[in-house]
Amino acid sequence: MRVLVLEYDPLWAEAFEQIRSQLLTILSNVPIVSIEHVGSTSIPGLAAKPIIDIDIVVAPKDIFPAFSALSTGGYTYNPEPRNIDRASFRYNKHTHDSGGGAPTEDGGVRRAVYLNIPTGVSLKNHLAVQRVLLTDRDLLEEYAAVKKTLANDEFDHISDYGSAKAPVLRKILAKSDLADSDHEEIARFNVQLGQVLEGWCSQRGNGQTGCERRENQIGMSLVYHHNTCVDTDKETGSHMYSVEKG
Repeated sequence: MRVLVLEYDPLWAEAFEQIRSQLLTILSNVPIVSIEHVGSTSIPGLAAKPIIDIDIVVAPKDIFPAFSALSTGGYTYNPEPRNIDRASFRYNKHTHDSGGGAPTEDGGVRRAVYLNIPTGVSLKNHLAVQRVLLTDRDLLEEYAAVKKTLANDEFDHISDYGSAKAPVLRKILAKSDLADSDHEEIARFNVQLGQVLEGWCSQRGNGQTGCERRENQIGMSLVYHHNTCVDTDKETGSHMYSVEKG
């Protein structure tokens, strides 16, 4: 596969505002901490894949209602075997295309929606990179050049494209204002990209989802059982939330 990388388009900011408005309607009964435009399309002047990355941030107690609202509001849960402290969703009206090169069915901009808690590693990663690139023009141009070069390459999977960007992203994160503990946490998180951490949900012969556990680096365990996803605290064993998969 190839990844489409385009020069910055001011319409991406407008597209985010439209999608944000739609998401607020879908999540009208859920307390929202914030809805963030993240990723390269959120940085004026930065070349990017034409896919709007959006982080929805809710308190841990609101994960279940937010998950349910998205699942009935036009989005489908998209399990990720690598980024396990967030829930990823695909927009039902657009055929999945991680490279961003195929036109959408309705002509709209593609989107990737992620459900996060405020302390999540994925969220910290997104916001730290964003803060640096909004203020450091040299790093922005270096990152853009790397992506434009990679757009000429073939990749077996979108995760390979992400891995190829890792060196420049580490350089960007090194300039961030994160605390040392956050740097260490994100570094551990990024090392695990593309790896299956401790098993993954598998399809049984009867079509039901098997029950396997995978653990992340911050002490949380995501457990799938049939059509239910349960998150528990590894140290206390307390139930955090349960999610019915769409």
